[in-house]
Amino acid sequence: MPPDLVFMKSGITHLVDLWREGYSNHIEKYQPYQAIEQLKHVAALFSPGEFYYFILNMYNLELEYVHPGVSKFIDVNPGDTKIEELLTTVVPDDMASVQDKELLLKEFMDNIVDPKQLPFYKMMYMYRMRDRNGKFRTMLLQVNVLSVSENGKVEHILSVHTDISYMGVSKTDKVSFISLNEGKSYYNIDPKADPFRQENDEENCHCISELLTKRELEVIQLSSRGLSVSKMAIELNISEYTVRTHRKNMLKKTEFSNIPELVSHCIMEGLI
Repeated sequence: MPPDLVFMKSGITHLVDLWREGYSNHIEKYQPYQAIEQLKHVAALFSPGEFYYFILNMYNLELEYVHPGVSKFIDVNPGDTKIEELLTTVVPDDMASVQDKELLLKEFMDNIVDPKQLPFYKMMYMYRMRDRNGKFRTMLLQVNVLSVSENGKVEHILSVHTDISYMGVSKTDKVSFISLNEGKSYYNIDPKADPFRQENDEENCHCISELLTKRELEVIQLSSRGLSVSKMAIELNISEYTVRTHRKNMLKKTEFSNIPELVSHCIMEGLI
């Protein structure tokens, strides 16, 4: 067996064991998710490019539902697949990073937020995958807790995987925890740092949305769609010179070296 495949299988086993020890072993009984049909209906209203999602029961790590869009990424039957099969899409070089990010998610859910507030958070990170055709894609993973047990343990999660390669972003190894009900958000957290220390809280007070003007945010939104300077100028009814000036000013304000890095950071703040 090739060394990279051995490493991949070891990484998958380690990640599944992490979930089993961190979540499954603390849930007292099996509970199926009760609102799958409603969730499927709501998800059908949106089409953010190529994506798929699944509902994972943390009691036994079984998939209660897998969106048919998964077939665009990996050669599996959506109705009869296992979490281990979905994990095989992760590029082996990214597996250690994914494990670090999942440990950070567990830290957040165990110690940072009241369990009752977990369904009101969106947790995000990026990873690279290799699809069924051998193509490498940059994926945005968004996790939402769907239900919590009476003793405060996560029972079901929604995991949404979206291909953002077309944005030309620079993949980041940071993780964001975005509140959906005006609670405290944590943006672009480094899993290898002491992530939730007071100093980090202060650093995260100055998010991108506070640094950029409304027009600059419009420019970054169009940049994320891959539009050229000339097309952005037409879209915004301004000159190409003005577009370039906005891009230059945004990089200066945010201290990023290029637009792909800035786009990546904005994605992780939920601005795109």
